[in-house]
Amino acid sequence: MQVNEGLRQMAHALFRKGTAMKEAYSQLLGRRWRCDECGREHFVPTRWVMVEENAFAQLLQFVPEDANLFVIADEITWEVAGRKVAQGLRASGRSVRDLVLPVPLSATDAMANFLSERWKTQTQKAIAVGSGTLNDLVKWVASQRGVSYISVPTAASVNGYTSPIAALTVQGIKRTMPCHPPEGVMTEPSVIASAPLAMTAAGYADLMSKTVADLDWQLARWLWDEPYCPLPRRLVAFADEWDLRYLQRIASGDPNAVTNLLMALLLSGIGMTIAGSSAPSSGGEHLLSHWWDMQAERQQRVPALHGLQVGIGTLVALALYDLLLATEPSDWHASPDESRPPSERMGEFAERYGEKAEGVMAEFAAKWLSTERAEAVRQKMAANWDAWRERLQSQLPSVAEHRRRLEAVGAATSPQQLGIPMDELKAAVLHAREIRRRWTILDTAFLVGILPERLDEVLQRCGFQTTPS
Repeated sequence: MQVNEGLRQMAHALFRKGTAMKEAYSQLLGRRWRCDECGREHFVPTRWVMVEENAFAQLLQFVPEDANLFVIADEITWEVAGRKVAQGLRASGRSVRDLVLPVPLSATDAMANFLSERWKTQTQKAIAVGSGTLNDLVKWVASQRGVSYISVPTAASVNGYTSPIAALTVQGIKRTMPCHPPEGVMTEPSVIASAPLAMTAAGYADLMSKTVADLDWQLARWLWDEPYCPLPRRLVAFADEWDLRYLQRIASGDPNAVTNLLMALLLSGIGMTIAGSSAPSSGGEHLLSHWWDMQAERQQRVPALHGLQVGIGTLVALALYDLLLATEPSDWHASPDESRPPSERMGEFAERYGEKAEGVMAEFAAKWLSTERAEAVRQKMAANWDAWRERLQSQLPSVAEHRRRLEAVGAATSPQQLGIPMDELKAAVLHAREIRRRWTILDTAFLVGILPERLDEVLQRCGFQTTPS
């Protein structure tokens, strides 16, 4: 079967209703194939996706009669869908335990340990009823215990439901941990459409970040020969064509529009499974969000929604790409202090990250470039710069267009809307690259001298107010 040909047709299928959507997903779910574009073998272990009214009544067909089930929700999602799921399973005679986690819920190693302690050894299948944080916690613990699980999304807020990773804060450092994707995904349009509009806006902002995340992934392939496949980006490219009127339908909570958003987010998560990493969906824009999460934990405050932070991060990444593409190799130069080895920066890291400094330093040191190596990388870029600039420009949306889309869906377009002060925004742009060894536009901006020298220009291009009104 020509799986890749099916993927080429998927964008069109997603604009149609009913069976066409199911046929498009059937090209992916539970399939293993050799990719005719990247040459690698891809495998999607998630076997089914069901997003339709009265879906919960059909859950029994996916749950063995003799299975010991563990339904996990939080205090909010229990009332939204968890109680209904658990009661329906019990009414059929299934063996069901349930656990309701307190809110606000954080995806930390401490909370994962708390969940693990309450996870009985006879559990054969878990059912995660909730959004991104709860799904990541259940995914992580289920993977550690070798237990399959079903994801029941309660909001179209993230793309992680079907991904092979969980985003957890481990010993104070935000990490993406390899996990097993769910065996299946089930929810009802009325459930996800009832989520707070801010969560839906966050889901759209997260989805639209894939443009710059994919560019970061392509740069990593170009500079470091990392594996790259165009299929993950192609899976969600159709969402680029949603016009402002459609985005307003998403913002109003229209069930059909929100369902299509969720299906796109699920495809984005499957794209990460195809890639075998979070690279198609997480670049410099995500590092900014992770950095703010870490600062929030250190300051003992609740961070803003992940997707809303990512939306701001995407504006920054787009502005950095704009400046990069406007340069010539003759403009490129080493940024101040870039030649200083990590061992000489420990004092700065300790001030920024406290007791987490050593762990962050290990991530940053893995990609630090000496003066000689940095110059060699710039020369490699310069050798093919015209071709690469044309390629990147052809795929890059404008900052203004991205702002219009965020506004249309009700997402934040300034850090102040999320409670992020300007000094913390600037610090994130300068330092978020330190927390992850992945190479992104943030690293490239330092490599060619855009950062830190042109930081204010970057923020002005984003449309951010950088001085008090």
